Amino acid sequence: MPLTDARTLPDASLIEGDIIIIGGGMAGLAIAHEFAGSTVRVAILESGGAEPDLEIQSLYDGTGVMSGPGEPDLPINDYLGQSRVRALGGSGHVWGGKCGPLDAVDFAPRPAVALSGWPFGRAELKPFYDRACDRLKLPRFPADAGPPDGPALPSIGSPDGALRPSPRAYSPVSGRVDATAFAEFRDAPGQAANIHVHTHANVTDIRLNADGGVDRLEVRCLTGTRHIARAGAYILATGGVENARLMLASNRDQPAGVGNATGWVGRCFQGHVVITTGDNDPRGEAEIAFTTGADLSLYDNQARDRPHAVFVLEPEIQRRLNIGNCTLTLSTRAKPGAEAGSPRAAVEQLAAAVAGAPARRLDYFLMSEEAPNPDSRITLSDQTDALGQPRARLDWRYTQADWDSLAASARGFATALGAQGLGRLCWPIESGQIIASMGPSRHHMGTTRMSVAPDQGVVDADCRVHGAPNLYVAGSSVFPTSGLVNPTLTLTALAIRLADHLKARLEIA
Repeated sequence: MPLTDARTLPDASLIEGDIIIIGGGMAGLAIAHEFAGSTVRVAILESGGAEPDLEIQSLYDGTGVMSGPGEPDLPINDYLGQSRVRALGGSGHVWGGKCGPLDAVDFAPRPAVALSGWPFGRAELKPFYDRACDRLKLPRFPADAGPPDGPALPSIGSPDGALRPSPRAYSPVSGRVDATAFAEFRDAPGQAANIHVHTHANVTDIRLNADGGVDRLEVRCLTGTRHIARAGAYILATGGVENARLMLASNRDQPAGVGNATGWVGRCFQGHVVITTGDNDPRGEAEIAFTTGADLSLYDNQARDRPHAVFVLEPEIQRRLNIGNCTLTLSTRAKPGAEAGSPRAAVEQLAAAVAGAPARRLDYFLMSEEAPNPDSRITLSDQTDALGQPRARLDWRYTQADWDSLAASARGFATALGAQGLGRLCWPIESGQIIASMGPSRHHMGTTRMSVAPDQGVVDADCRVHGAPNLYVAGSSVFPTSGLVNPTLTLTALAIRLADHLKARLEIA
């Protein structure tokens, strides 16, 4: 198959294509799949090889800190290196496979969420969500908030209540779950005659022409060899941190970096966090005392063979509470009785007394939407990697509005559970303990945000960099807001939509 180790090329080789995709992760490969077998020449430039390698992985190392009002700073210097994989297939090597579409409310401008609103709504993405589901071997999700295709499990509560089930499903296209399905997804594009995969090819500079378009890419190997890559269109698909890092570091032709004329590259970093899981809540007090005897199978998030659901608050409730989106994920594993005199025992006794029925104690974790914050950002460090490139530095900042939304979300779920006669919620997190109770995900979003106007973001609705006519960005870095579902399905849908845009531009049937 057309696969070349760039370290074996003669020094100063020229790599060419009609389209060059920088990065062979989930987004880059999704685009390549759409061109496989066509007349379009596609070159993929991937930093790693087919499998993870510690030397290559170390190029990701950087520094980071999480901070927020009234909270001790939390150094997370290992996070940048440990939360991604630098190899063909990207973080698909290790992700768990959980997928779902963003809620319709996630695309809308909302007073409670600063800088919210996408250039289009969920309906625009529906056909691309369908194709993304097919690509990731998932059942298709409906246009509204209902369950995906297949047998449905009963939800709980009243139809007109504040709680709504939001569907999720697991994809087998994961190196951690199904090595065969993942290898098929990873390797199939490179088996097409028109797609040439170059491994160990590190793009270190995006060079621009006088019109602001990309003229060429400078490529380096850890062995010291250097190459040049040229194409008609370029797609940057190296992830939510590296997309920003490379654009900022490519500053020889535009001092602020590529696409950064208005200063948005690297800003509005968002990453999903779970709060009050058993691992990061040593007191173990985050639980719900359920007094309903209803079947909770729909909410078992460990079942990989069928879709499941998380709890969300209806959009009208979110507006009333002045909060962003929020989810509550349940663990349906039974727990032993609470210790006498503990807060958990008190909640269990209260729930049973009110309902007149025994309570089932179940763990949960809460997620509350983080509003885009321009001061939460990726910048360049004074440290450099083995290629001489400045390392990334993450300043992950929460605001008081985030804390207020989190507290109101917990109260909203507690109120809804009680009002619908389902049980009582115990929320143990106090001010000053929030960051310590957070479990950061591997999801990196928002650093090259999509916007209608160039003064509010980095790429337009077609994922083209403002002011750069032939440079596009793929991946979750273009999300204006993060929502609260794993980003892979949405970034795959956006990648397929971008491929269609380029087909139209190149007049490909």
